[in-house]
Amino acid sequence: MSDIASEFSKGVSQKLVAAHRSDYRVPADISDLAALTRPQALSIQHDIVTALSPTGGWKVAALPDGDLISAPLLKSRLFRSPASISPAVYGLGGVECEIAFHFARQPVPGRDGFASQHIIEAIDGACAAVEIADSRWASKFSIPRNAMVADLLANGALICGPLNKNWREKPLDSLQVRLGINGETICQTTGGHPRGDLVGLLVLLANDLRTRGIALRPGEIVTTGSYTGFHTANPGDQIVAEFDGFAPVSVTFDKSGNSGDIYALR
Repeated sequence: MSDIASEFSKGVSQKLVAAHRSDYRVPADISDLAALTRPQALSIQHDIVTALSPTGGWKVAALPDGDLISAPLLKSRLFRSPASISPAVYGLGGVECEIAFHFARQPVPGRDGFASQHIIEAIDGACAAVEIADSRWASKFSIPRNAMVADLLANGALICGPLNKNWREKPLDSLQVRLGINGETICQTTGGHPRGDLVGLLVLLANDLRTRGIALRPGEIVTTGSYTGFHTANPGDQIVAEFDGFAPVSVTFDKSGNSGDIYALR
């Protein structure tokens, strides 16, 4: 990375860190954001985590064009269900219903890298989760891909339900899923995840991180993308995600500035 590119990345990092610490949104020219490279975006991720919180896990998605994108989850933004979170945490109020995996041990790769069995052996449970999406960019969610990667893929928080130790018995590609807000069904679907093969997605993530010298560590959570698409909730709303075969997960958007930290996974 050139000195100019490095200086630009540092400036973006500082602005995004400030946005995480307040209700500030980072203004930026779309053409500047479009010029962000993937190495710059990953460097910015690293700077944000270093400034704010240890890594508590990962968010991952495989896009239709074959691109694998991921971002660390801040440990300070992981919560147990039922949770109550403040406006500073939920921000723009995006909500998605996901399945997340808990790693009990660091997976050990084979000679050719990670395969499904290496990942499965390291997982001690999966859970229903609600991801809170909150872009720190002033242009909200309509930004170039690498700018989204730099902003931790717009993760605001992750609320996790109880672990299901028998997750391997569940048909993850055809789960019945319901998103409710204030008791009203907002979305109900069978399946709905764009990939379906969640273990395969974890394998891709583990191998990608390995090329970057990063390991999935014991205690980390990996969330794998939405079954219900993107929806928004408002202050005072109670959000519930229900996956067949998993305990439900719920979160309330507090109207006040209370932090909800008593529910944090720490």
